[in-house]
Amino acid sequence: MSILFVVAAFITVATSVATWMSLLGVVFASISSGIGEITFLSLTALFHKNTISTWSSGTGGAGVIGALSYAGLTGAGLSPRHTILAMLLVPALMAVSYYIILVHPNSIKSRKCQTEDQSPLLKQPTDITPDEDSCNDSEEVTGTTAATSYISRLSTRQRLMLILPLLKYMIPLFSVYVAEYYINQALFELIYFEDIWLTLAEQYRWYQVDYQLGVFISRSSVNLFHTKAIWVFPVMQVINAVFFSVEAYFLFVPSIWIVFAVIFFEGLMGGAAYVNAFFSISEDVRNHAKQIMILPFSYYED
Repeated sequence: MSILFVVAAFITVATSVATWMSLLGVVFASISSGIGEITFLSLTALFHKNTISTWSSGTGGAGVIGALSYAGLTGAGLSPRHTILAMLLVPALMAVSYYIILVHPNSIKSRKCQTEDQSPLLKQPTDITPDEDSCNDSEEVTGTTAATSYISRLSTRQRLMLILPLLKYMIPLFSVYVAEYYINQALFELIYFEDIWLTLAEQYRWYQVDYQLGVFISRSSVNLFHTKAIWVFPVMQVINAVFFSVEAYFLFVPSIWIVFAVIFFEGLMGGAAYVNAFFSISEDVRNHAKQIMILPFSYYED
């Protein structure tokens, strides 16, 4: 389904003859992204926690490659329409990676003691006991059995209540993305430099490439640097938003390279907030609840 919608998005935008068609293509792309996010993020609960870092790195890399490809191909003289049609290679690669390359979790260890209703959703420092270690020797079952069994016993109200422990991650991440979308969608087009080697349109495209490069680097860094002080990132992103707001109004920065540096830092903050939030959940939330508790975070994506 995700692949079909992304194909529809590319074709609709590339063949667009009216604004409504372009907007419809954006809707198709958003649906594809939403379905893909929910699917893959749910699957990360069934793999090693390092899957979070590789997933985040992959999404960051996709942003860089996508923005760089569009900026590079259009800069080389290819029309925007033909550039978008060339991107149809992407859904083909998506199909190959999911149906052929990806090793699906046919079986995992079932931890019986973690499928009991009485066990807390968030791990406590004293949770690791010899009894828990004995659960590692439990029989193997299908990859989704333990989580599905737990989730199926919950009422709608209980499922909604699962969100409450996640607010300490959701609120900072929400704040980061509000500031980020404000900068990228509302301010970038207002920040420009005349009489340089880049046209106004090219400046906007390379702003996006620069931002995605920062996101890619920070999303790939969680195995080297990890923090649970996620509140730092929205604070820094709001400061970035204030800087770009002032710059958009006064255009006081003397060089585009300074703007590139701040945009790169903005990308670092956004990517770091994303990957550290998910990584913290993978460590703090018990296995049987991860699949459903990670879903609210699928809405936070570039």
